[in-house]
Amino acid sequence: MNSTPNILPATPAAKDDHIFWNQSVKLASMLYYWKLVDSYESILPLVHIHQRYLQQEHFKHDNTFLPQLEEQLPKVDGPRIWACFHIGPYAIMARALTRLGYGIAILLKDDVFEEQYPMYMQQFKRSFGREPNASELQFVKSSGSKSLIQLKQLLKRGYHVICYVDGEEGGSGEKGWTHVQLHNKHLDVRMGMAILSQLSGVPIRPVVLTAEGDKLTVRSGGDLFVNNREQYSAAMQYCYQMLEELSAEEILQWECIPRLFDKIVPDKQHTAEKPIWLPIYAKEKNMLLDIVSGKFAEVSTSQFNKMETLRREFLKQI
Repeated sequence: MNSTPNILPATPAAKDDHIFWNQSVKLASMLYYWKLVDSYESILPLVHIHQRYLQQEHFKHDNTFLPQLEEQLPKVDGPRIWACFHIGPYAIMARALTRLGYGIAILLKDDVFEEQYPMYMQQFKRSFGREPNASELQFVKSSGSKSLIQLKQLLKRGYHVICYVDGEEGGSGEKGWTHVQLHNKHLDVRMGMAILSQLSGVPIRPVVLTAEGDKLTVRSGGDLFVNNREQYSAAMQYCYQMLEELSAEEILQWECIPRLFDKIVPDKQHTAEKPIWLPIYAKEKNMLLDIVSGKFAEVSTSQFNKMETLRREFLKQI
């Protein structure tokens, strides 16, 4: 992409509104990149849905989705490495597995551990009325090689492991990454769970949750055993191929999309196509983004205000 402006809310009062809108613009860009949309007419309804989705409560009440997940979750005969995505009500996976009687181990990045650990504990308490005991829930920090050893030991003891395929757990540098394709576009992904499967002899079981209103859809692939290094990339591709089954309305529930947007490089062949401009909020600048070419343009205040008026009229319909 061209040089990306410092995309920030213009004023404190508009903070949430502007952050949510910028996320929807990044979503629209990624949907165009994956060829799931091709015009204002196909983009704007999805932006409408995405804006509503972003303003939902993050905590999913047990009496809505949890019974559906328990019913739809594939039954297994031993520990599994559950390969999840940050899509839909993904946080209920740990609660569902716990209610099914499994001990759970969750791998968390070091830099989010302090934030997410109390969130998991709070959600468990809201679900079960108490804090979890060690036989029910374990957390493993992702730094260093010891995390894989810890997870291998927990799997041997009968715990199930929840990993996120779209996470970036692991050390810095190029080691531990591989390439996958999503809608014929290249993505760099961590392959730690493939390594863990080989080390432990426990299969990977990918799962994706999406929600429409009060209805939960669970997609899951069959068990995948990783026997050697040559299978690492194929294992990660196996997990990602389920995302190609998602409709645009479902894939917009993927909270990693803004991060993916920040990494993409637009296809050169798109630069000659008709632009699709959307306003985007940047610190002290009036910016538009052409989601076709990925180019940013600074415009006059009067032009930007016209776009802002149209944007607000659009949001009033939500």
